[in-house]
Amino acid sequence: MGVVLTGIGILLLIIRFYYGIKPELFNLKVFAIFSSYLESKYLEVVKNQMIEEFGGLPVLVGLFMIAFSKEKNENKNLNALRLKSFFIAAYLNTIFLIGAILFTYGFGFVYMMILNLILWFIIYLISFRIMIYLYNKDSENN
Repeated sequence: MGVVLTGIGILLLIIRFYYGIKPELFNLKVFAIFSSYLESKYLEVVKNQMIEEFGGLPVLVGLFMIAFSKEKNENKNLNALRLKSFFIAAYLNTIFLIGAILFTYGFGFVYMMILNLILWFIIYLISFRIMIYLYNKDSENN
Protein backbone atom coordinates (compact mmCIF):
# COMPACT_ATOMS: atom_id res chain seq x y z
CA MET A 1 0.00 0.00 0.00
CA GLY A 2 2.87 2.36 0.80
CA VAL A 3 4.40 1.86 -2.65
CA VAL A 4 1.02 2.56 -4.30
CA LEU A 5 0.51 5.77 -2.31
CA THR A 6 4.06 6.93 -3.00
CA GLY A 7 3.61 6.22 -6.71
CA ILE A 8 0.32 8.11 -6.90
CA GLY A 9 1.85 11.08 -5.10
CA ILE A 10 4.93 11.14 -7.32
CA LEU A 11 2.71 10.96 -10.41
CA LEU A 12 0.65 13.95 -9.23
CA LEU A 13 3.79 15.93 -8.40
CA ILE A 14 5.29 15.17 -11.82
CA ILE A 15 2.07 16.37 -13.48
CA ARG A 16 2.22 19.58 -11.44
CA PHE A 17 5.91 20.46 -11.43
CA TYR A 18 7.38 18.80 -14.54
CA TYR A 19 4.48 19.38 -16.92
CA GLY A 20 3.15 22.50 -15.15
CA ILE A 21 -0.43 21.25 -15.27
CA LYS A 22 -2.89 22.51 -12.65
CA PRO A 23 -6.18 20.69 -13.27
CA GLU A 24 -9.30 22.70 -12.47
CA LEU A 25 -10.48 19.65 -10.49
CA PHE A 26 -7.97 20.55 -7.77
CA ASN A 27 -9.09 24.20 -7.34
CA LEU A 28 -10.90 23.86 -4.03
CA LYS A 29 -12.10 25.99 -1.16
CA VAL A 30 -10.28 24.82 1.95
CA PHE A 31 -9.92 25.95 5.54
CA ALA A 32 -6.53 27.55 6.17
CA ILE A 33 -4.95 28.27 9.52
CA PHE A 34 -2.60 30.62 7.68
CA SER A 35 -2.46 31.61 4.02
CA SER A 36 -0.19 34.19 2.44
CA TYR A 37 -0.29 35.18 -1.21
CA LEU A 38 -1.01 38.84 -1.94
CA GLU A 39 -2.38 39.24 1.57
CA SER A 40 -2.13 37.21 4.76
CA LYS A 41 -5.23 35.41 5.99
CA TYR A 42 -5.75 33.61 9.28
CA LEU A 43 -8.38 30.98 10.10
CA GLU A 44 -10.32 31.50 6.87
CA VAL A 45 -11.67 29.49 3.99
CA VAL A 46 -9.52 30.18 0.93
CA LYS A 47 -9.50 28.95 -2.67
CA ASN A 48 -6.36 26.95 -3.35
CA GLN A 49 -4.90 24.73 -6.08
CA MET A 50 -4.56 21.50 -4.08
CA ILE A 51 -2.56 19.29 -6.49
CA GLU A 52 0.64 19.92 -4.50
CA GLU A 53 -1.06 18.81 -1.28
CA PHE A 54 -2.77 15.83 -2.95
CA GLY A 55 0.63 14.86 -4.35
CA GLY A 56 2.77 15.49 -1.29
CA LEU A 57 0.52 13.82 1.27
CA PRO A 58 0.48 10.34 -0.34
CA VAL A 59 4.26 10.52 -0.90
CA LEU A 60 4.81 11.31 2.78
CA VAL A 61 2.33 8.72 4.09
CA GLY A 62 3.51 6.09 1.58
CA LEU A 63 7.19 6.54 2.51
CA PHE A 64 6.24 6.37 6.19
CA MET A 65 4.39 3.09 5.58
CA ILE A 66 7.32 1.64 3.60
CA ALA A 67 9.89 2.73 6.19
CA PHE A 68 8.07 1.30 9.19
CA SER A 69 6.49 -1.84 7.80
CA LYS A 70 7.82 -5.08 9.22
CA GLU A 71 10.01 -7.39 7.21
CA LYS A 72 8.93 -11.00 6.58
CA ASN A 73 11.63 -12.29 8.91
CA GLU A 74 11.70 -9.48 11.49
CA ASN A 75 14.10 -10.22 14.37
CA LYS A 76 16.31 -8.44 16.89
CA ASN A 77 19.17 -8.20 14.36
CA LEU A 78 16.91 -6.32 11.96
CA ASN A 79 15.81 -4.07 14.80
CA ALA A 80 19.47 -3.21 15.42
CA LEU A 81 19.87 -2.43 11.70
CA ARG A 82 16.76 -0.26 11.84
CA LEU A 83 18.23 1.70 14.73
CA LYS A 84 21.55 2.19 12.91
CA SER A 85 19.68 3.32 9.81
CA PHE A 86 17.61 5.69 11.91
CA PHE A 87 20.76 7.35 13.25
CA ILE A 88 22.38 7.50 9.81
CA ALA A 89 19.25 9.20 8.47
CA ALA A 90 19.21 11.64 11.40
CA TYR A 91 22.88 12.57 10.93
CA LEU A 92 22.68 12.97 7.14
CA ASN A 93 19.42 14.88 7.32
CA THR A 94 20.91 17.25 9.90
CA ILE A 95 23.89 17.84 7.59
CA PHE A 96 21.43 18.55 4.76
CA LEU A 97 19.53 21.04 6.94
CA ILE A 98 22.73 22.81 8.00
CA GLY A 99 23.74 23.09 4.35
CA ALA A 100 20.29 24.38 3.40
CA ILE A 101 20.38 27.02 6.15
CA LEU A 102 23.88 28.19 5.21
CA PHE A 103 23.72 28.05 1.41
CA THR A 104 20.12 28.49 0.17
CA TYR A 105 18.03 31.64 0.32
CA GLY A 106 14.57 32.87 -0.62
CA PHE A 107 12.30 30.36 -2.32
CA GLY A 108 15.25 28.00 -2.72
CA PHE A 109 15.21 27.58 1.06
CA VAL A 110 11.47 26.87 0.98
CA TYR A 111 12.07 24.16 -1.62
CA MET A 112 14.80 22.65 0.56
CA MET A 113 12.39 22.51 3.51
CA ILE A 114 9.78 20.81 1.32
CA LEU A 115 12.42 18.28 0.21
CA ASN A 116 13.31 17.81 3.88
CA LEU A 117 9.80 16.44 4.51
CA ILE A 118 10.64 13.26 2.62
CA LEU A 119 14.44 13.21 2.63
CA TRP A 120 14.70 11.56 6.06
CA PHE A 121 12.53 8.65 4.91
CA ILE A 122 14.52 8.25 1.68
CA ILE A 123 17.87 8.24 3.52
CA TYR A 124 16.49 5.81 6.10
CA LEU A 125 15.13 3.41 3.47
CA ILE A 126 18.32 3.44 1.41
CA SER A 127 20.59 2.90 4.42
CA PHE A 128 18.30 0.19 5.84
CA ARG A 129 18.18 -1.70 2.54
CA ILE A 130 21.98 -1.49 2.17
CA MET A 131 22.43 -2.79 5.72
CA ILE A 132 20.00 -5.67 5.10
CA TYR A 133 21.87 -6.54 1.91
CA LEU A 134 25.23 -6.52 3.72
CA TYR A 135 23.79 -8.48 6.66
CA ASN A 136 22.35 -11.16 4.34
CA LYS A 137 25.59 -11.33 2.35
CA ASP A 138 27.58 -11.73 5.57
CA SER A 139 25.14 -14.41 6.82
CA GLU A 140 25.55 -16.39 3.58
CA ASN A 141 29.36 -16.33 3.91
CA ASN A 142 29.26 -17.65 7.49
